[in-house]
Amino acid sequence: MKQPIIMPQMGQSVAEGAIIRWLRRVGEPVKADEVLVEIESDKITVTVECPYDGVLDAILKQPGDHAAVGEVIGYVETSASSIPAARPHGAACAEPRLVTAVDATPGTTSAAEPPADWLSPAVMRLALEHKLGRDDLARIPRSGRHGRLTRADVLRHLGQPTDAPAMIDGEVVPMSSIRRTIADHMVQSIRTSAHVTMVHAVDMTSVSALRRYQKEAFAAAHGVKLTYTAVLLFVTARVLRDFPVINASVRGTDLVLHPDIHVGCAVALPDESLVVPVVHQADTRTFPEIARELDRLIDLSRRKALRREDVAGGTFTISNFGSFGSLIGTPIIHQPQVAILGVGAVRPAPVVVDGTVAIRDQVYLSLTFDHRVIDGAMGGRFLNAIQTQTEQLTASTLGL
Repeated sequence: MKQPIIMPQMGQSVAEGAIIRWLRRVGEPVKADEVLVEIESDKITVTVECPYDGVLDAILKQPGDHAAVGEVIGYVETSASSIPAARPHGAACAEPRLVTAVDATPGTTSAAEPPADWLSPAVMRLALEHKLGRDDLARIPRSGRHGRLTRADVLRHLGQPTDAPAMIDGEVVPMSSIRRTIADHMVQSIRTSAHVTMVHAVDMTSVSALRRYQKEAFAAAHGVKLTYTAVLLFVTARVLRDFPVINASVRGTDLVLHPDIHVGCAVALPDESLVVPVVHQADTRTFPEIARELDRLIDLSRRKALRREDVAGGTFTISNFGSFGSLIGTPIIHQPQVAILGVGAVRPAPVVVDGTVAIRDQVYLSLTFDHRVIDGAMGGRFLNAIQTQTEQLTASTLGL
């Protein structure tokens, strides 16, 4: 019997993925748990394993093709005995694989045709941009093959022209799948949350001195650099213990308060894309443990070797744009989280201390938060707590 291979859900807000390569040809045997196809999505490359024994019967999406989440990308011919039992809902260690298997019902859709209710990536992007729900889409007259909804159908419904505008002269460079995913995520975040940004100046003079005098001994003892990012991640994770509403996510009209603190750290890649690996249980780790884990995740990010678990489960995010020399930025919230901390460059600046102008190492911290959930008073108290604890750090606090 034919069993479809489905484009899996690989992260919140991810609408599609790109096929990188198939590891088996049509007609070749496949084994359960064997890697079958590589997919690029949500800023990382992931592998999809076959959940059963059989023979690869059809490949519907070739390398370079894009497929929406839930779309059939291939078929495997199996015997009934090779189909695994369904996982109980809510079982521990959910989704250990990235393949979703559903029984193919004879007479429904052929291998060449997705179901009529399948929405193309273009239609899904339009729906996100214009906040059209499935009920709205269901009311739009359909002109596509086999009764499917097309992009032109949606544009007509919105009263917009369906013809492509005339192109201006210049080189046309298509966005990569990664760049499109980032764009969709950013637009969705701006449309979803009421973004407000507050900025505090933090005196980093003591931290700079600790880093200057301890960096060689720290590197020798732990094998990694003593970085400002690791210091601020260490402090922020501990401050989050006292601000459960900031260590939260929005789910519909509900606020989910997370019992664990998992801090993501945005990493810029050489291809100008971003990935956000996560330091799990960050508030329970010592500073050297955080520094080592952060170094490991950044190395994996730049080698594009992150696993799915390395980017999953974040409850709060830090973005260090100071590494590029920027002083102040307004980061965009990583949905469905409710806040993100931006870190500027640490630079010497004239500061008034006890009525006297002094040169101090200073950094600007930008907290962007969802004003639907967090008010200015809470945002200010959160930044104040990070500022106070950072300025009072000692070598013993960091375990140096």
